[in-house]
Amino acid sequence: MDKNREEMPRGAEKVESISRGDERQGGAADGGAKGKEPSVEARIARENARAEKRLRAAEEKRAAKEERARRRQEGREEKGKKQHAPGFGGWLAAVIALSVTVLALGAVVTVGYFDLTEAKAGLYNGYRSSLYELAELVENMDVNLSKARVASGGYEMQKLLTDVLVESELAESCLESFPAEAHRTERLAAFFNRTGDYAERLLHKLSLGGEITAEEEAVISYMYETADKIKYGLAEIIAEGKEKNIDDVLKEGGIGDKMEILGKNTVETPKMIYDGPFAASAAGGTYKALEGLSPMSEEEIAEKARGIFAPYGVKEVDVLGKTEQKGLTAYGVQAYTETGERYFAQLSERGGKLLLLDSHKDCEDKNFDAGACIGIAEKFLGGLGYAGLEPVWVSEAGVQCDINFAYVQQGVVCYNDLIKVKVCEERGVVTGLEARAYLMNHTDRDIPAPALAQSKIERAAASRMQLRGVRLALIPVEGEERLAYEINGTHAGSEYFAYLDAATGRMVELFTVVDSAMGRAVM
Repeated sequence: MDKNREEMPRGAEKVESISRGDERQGGAADGGAKGKEPSVEARIARENARAEKRLRAAEEKRAAKEERARRRQEGREEKGKKQHAPGFGGWLAAVIALSVTVLALGAVVTVGYFDLTEAKAGLYNGYRSSLYELAELVENMDVNLSKARVASGGYEMQKLLTDVLVESELAESCLESFPAEAHRTERLAAFFNRTGDYAERLLHKLSLGGEITAEEEAVISYMYETADKIKYGLAEIIAEGKEKNIDDVLKEGGIGDKMEILGKNTVETPKMIYDGPFAASAAGGTYKALEGLSPMSEEEIAEKARGIFAPYGVKEVDVLGKTEQKGLTAYGVQAYTETGERYFAQLSERGGKLLLLDSHKDCEDKNFDAGACIGIAEKFLGGLGYAGLEPVWVSEAGVQCDINFAYVQQGVVCYNDLIKVKVCEERGVVTGLEARAYLMNHTDRDIPAPALAQSKIERAAASRMQLRGVRLALIPVEGEERLAYEINGTHAGSEYFAYLDAATGRMVELFTVVDSAMGRAVM
């Protein structure tokens, strides 16, 4: 048997078989490898043992290298002590001196070559070991997520999610050992990080007696599908690496390019990642904010649209007709400015309320900061008749500022009454708006007094994180609104939004803030 094959870490043969396609029919259908899964403690112990083994090997290698260097030095010193016999003439002495110099130079070059080759081999072996280790971790994660898609019962699901949490953390750490710049592996690292965070969030929910919803099952399926793609992608990288020499594998950008391409080809924007707390909370049913408003004609809608777009220098407004969707009748409107910009909008038939706005011109420069963009958005909403709103989330991506506004009643943030606004930081104008959630849910509410004092919540929260703010909020929980304390704070470099039931103090929702290519988001 080939020596290199004998030295492969456990799981390497699995990866080889995957690269050949032997296992492509497994995993999803039968839930992955059969037999009893090792415990979390055993898995961590196994990974620690591997790390210690690699450290010992590196130390032995370093000691052997120092010993060889010492012996070479002693040999050179001994050679210098020897004297040539006199009487051969000056010309012979010169020839011998020149020969010794050439031999010595050749020896130095030869030693340097072998040292460089040895260093390359060591780096390659470390890279290969990390790659096999990552492949095995992803394969195990893939198996556990496959099982989680069909698992029933809280205990079994908690066991699987615990394994996924451990494997995702180890996989993220494994990526750091690759000879590649961090930005090359950031998409893969972000996937492992978010998978671990989501598994931890579901574990917390199950530990409190909660159940996995259909939407959360869809996220588990997404994580499984992505892990499955990464598994086969890593197998292909391993197979391709065996056909190349060490220099080709370790050349500048080699492994970095492979990992970057793998991330781009496999990791999509994760589902259940929102652009702010409860940003996807719109419920179905009637549009409460439109009740009692009179229907408007096409001519009235056109006049309303001209008023909305007056600050944009619009020269033409076309009403595209009515649409019916999800219990709402709305008019589509196209507007053209004097400078060639084009806007699309939707206005409700009842009351002519702007529920959607979109622009078709990109922004390129940054002339307005987030604070100025908030003021621009507030003025725009006020002109539309949307009152009582406060910004609850701000995110900047490139030269675009996204702001979520929520209705505030008696100091309580009503997250169901949400309007999203996009402001161009180049031109200082609103280029996007989505108000469906607000129009669907907005109404005056009878808000009960909280059973727990805010001071008590603040003291408890301050012991766990660095507080940024605590306030009351009405949040959607299983189709109903519930009064909760919103706690915004940081811990260990991460930002969180936690929501505690104002009557019981029990946590009902938890978001972590993540950075993405599209700006800040919560998961």
